[in-house]
Amino acid sequence: MPGILEKQAELQAQADAIVSALGLDALLRTAGDPVRVGSSALGLMVRRDIDITVACERLDPAPRRTVAEIAGELMLDSHVGALRYRNDSGVWNIEPQNYPDGLYLGLTYRTEKGEDWNFDIWFIDEPDRQPDLRHLKTLLPRLTDTVRKTILAIKAELAATTPKDGKPAPSALVYEAVLDHDVKTTAEFEEWFFLRQQL
Repeated sequence: MPGILEKQAELQAQADAIVSALGLDALLRTAGDPVRVGSSALGLMVRRDIDITVACERLDPAPRRTVAEIAGELMLDSHVGALRYRNDSGVWNIEPQNYPDGLYLGLTYRTEKGEDWNFDIWFIDEPDRQPDLRHLKTLLPRLTDTVRKTILAIKAELAATTPKDGKPAPSALVYEAVLDHDVKTTAEFEEWFFLRQQL
């Protein structure tokens, strides 16, 4: 039976194959500089989720049109069952103090085996303010195999115990708890998370 790191590596390989099958790197490059972020970039995958951030020069009407064209291309792929768009710029950015303006595409991709994968693709114009890009610089160098196993075990247990329509705690909080607060188990994480919410 494969271990937790082997399961992660298998998901990682599947993610890479799907990104390649969709031709996403070339397609997204028409709008800016695409960077894989999140668990599929950090080697911390427990679910079929792929996060990509595209750094754009600006988010005026021309790049918006390019994002719409990208969405149109993705809609033509028979494996794409759903595609969502969100404008999170200007007056629509509800957390401008925490995040740069952005345009979002979310899509659901179904493999030949019937497995659904979710993509979160952000197009942003201030990459220095984007937390997921920052994580590649601040977290990646700190991820030993031991730390990875701990994070993966906690994330897997949280995903398994989350109600079907619910969302587990954000992965970034699991990373923070393990790396900065010496959390080792799901029970310790839940206690840390509860205390953090009380602040």
